[in-house]
This record gives sequence, structure tokens and C-alpha cells, in this order.
Amino acid sequence: MALIISNAYLSQPQMTDNAQYIADYLYARGWTQNAIAGILGNMQRESTMNPGLWESLIYGNMSGGYGLVQWTPATGYTSWADARGYPWGNNYGNTTAYFNGQLECILWEVANNQQWIATSSFNFSFSAFTKSTQTPEYLAEAFMRNYERPGVLELEERKQNARYWYNNLTYGTSRIEDVVQLVLSRVGKNTYTNDWNLRQRVFDEPTGYSDCSSLMWKAFERGAGIQIGTWTGEQMEQGDRVWYNPDYEDVFSLDMQRVSGAQRGDLVFWGPNDSPGASTHVEMYLGNDQFAGHGSGIGPRIKTASTYIHTGKLVEVRRYLSGGVTPPPVTGVSLVRWIPG
Repeated sequence: MALIISNAYLSQPQMTDNAQYIADYLYARGWTQNAIAGILGNMQRESTMNPGLWESLIYGNMSGGYGLVQWTPATGYTSWADARGYPWGNNYGNTTAYFNGQLECILWEVANNQQWIATSSFNFSFSAFTKSTQTPEYLAEAFMRNYERPGVLELEERKQNARYWYNNLTYGTSRIEDVVQLVLSRVGKNTYTNDWNLRQRVFDEPTGYSDCSSLMWKAFERGAGIQIGTWTGEQMEQGDRVWYNPDYEDVFSLDMQRVSGAQRGDLVFWGPNDSPGASTHVEMYLGNDQFAGHGSGIGPRIKTASTYIHTGKLVEVRRYLSGGVTPPPVTGVSLVRWIPG
């Protein structure tokens, strides 16, 4: 996925990777496909899906619009971003942080009831918008009237844009399953390494290289086109924490699997005994009481989740894409105890 950030108008083909990244980000945070299409239809009209765009291409015009939704004045976003350390302007070095900042600002607006002013025709909250299953066209108009409130409506264009992105992006299940299948495709094929350059060669054939976190990094990058971080510390700062292990038990028991609501494709993290908020290892949850991961030697390997013990304590489960199934853990099977790796 090649994300584009610039102070220039993008063609629709150039917008596609940007649109998919935005869709993945919002879908993973509970937005419906319909709501995502509605906001994308507006973003295309406002900024051609380009987070680096300034109104009329006048760089640095703080009184004009800026970014994906053309916050006006631009300081409405830049001040928010500065306070939280997100890049903007021509600071293009960290592409994902650039996108994430603007998307997190929208999520903050949802949570704090900002920018959205309900109209009589669309009399519902911003939060309700994100969960709506109304048509993309309806939601494109709702976002335009309640959030954008533009001087030039171009309503039909926004509706057509929304329908296009509804029909031409991938949402949810198939993308996380693509990631899972990439991890499974490497079972028994890779040599464990911490070398920075080698650990990125996860998909070399016939044999590759990986460690626990690079396997997940490269699988999500290739399978879903999203960046979840290059090591466990970064990965624990991305996505959504769906379950936390308050007592730091050693194993992901069958009961924990049920209570946590873990889904296929979620990542499970372990940390050092004396600092359980940190992380030293990650595995992918496959459902049916199984993990896949690469902790040592030749791997990755498939393990029995409820008997797998790592040297650290079980910390949490995180989700980066929605849509994974939640099969009930199997019962009545013979379990094999796996030690780290």
C-alpha cells in the first residue's frame, strides 16, 4: 500500500490506497461500511483523500481549509495535532502518523461531540452516524450537512463518491483472513532472527526469516496494507485493546478465550514478569484454542493456546481489523504443552 501525502489534487486511482487505509482504520474501530463510505465520499470532494492538501493549494494558509476533511480554519486541526505530537504540513516523514493523527482527531470529535451539528433532516449524533446502516448516499449527505457544512454543496458528487467507495474497497473479514493465511503460509519455513534486515525477509522463498513481531508486521502490511508497528512495543500502541489480563496469569485458558471475545487474527501479547505493561512476545490467535507465532528456531509454529507458556506474563489481546470469526474453543482434546517459541 503506497500512501500519498502532498499539497496536490489526486486522481481517483491515486486515492485508492489512501481510501483503503482510512477504511481499514475506521472499520477496526467499529464504524460501519456505510458510514465509512459516507465520510469517504466527502473526503474525496474536500481533499481528494489527501491529508496534506491545503485549500486552493495555498501552503500554510491557516485561515483556509486543511487535511482530509478540510478543517477550517486549518488551526482547528494543527493546534490539536501539535498538542498530541502528530505531524502536519510538509512533515511527511512518518506517513502512518500523518494519517493516524487526522483520523484520531475525527474519532476525538466523535467522542467529544465536536464539529458535528445535527440538522432537522439528519437529527442524530456523530456517534450514531458511525454505527448507521443507512445507504452510503444518505450518510454522505448527512456528513455534508452536519459536519462539513460547505459553501459549495456538490451533493450528487459526494453521493456518487460514497457509492463508489462502498463498492470498490474491501471491508473486514476477507482482509483479516488474508493476514491469517499469510502467517499460516510460513509455518515451518522461516529461521528465527533478531537481525533488523533479515527479520524483514518474512516471505522469502523457499525459506525466510522472522521473529515474533516481524512476522505480524509483514503479514498485516502485505495482507491488509496497514502498518501495525515493527516490534511488540509499537504494536501494543496500535489497533484496539479488546481484553486485558489483570492478574497476569501464565496461559490463555479456555475460559479466558471465551471471556475475552478474542477473534481470529487478533494478536496476544506477553510482557516481562516485573513489568507486565511492557511486551516481549506476540502470537496470533487463530480460534479453536490455537496460536501461530515465531519465538525461536524454525517457525512459525501452531500451538495450543491454553497450554502455551512464555517466560513473560500474558498481558493483553489487540485487534487491528474487525471481521475475524470467534469460534468456540474446542473441548475434549489432548493438549500438548509448548514452552517458549
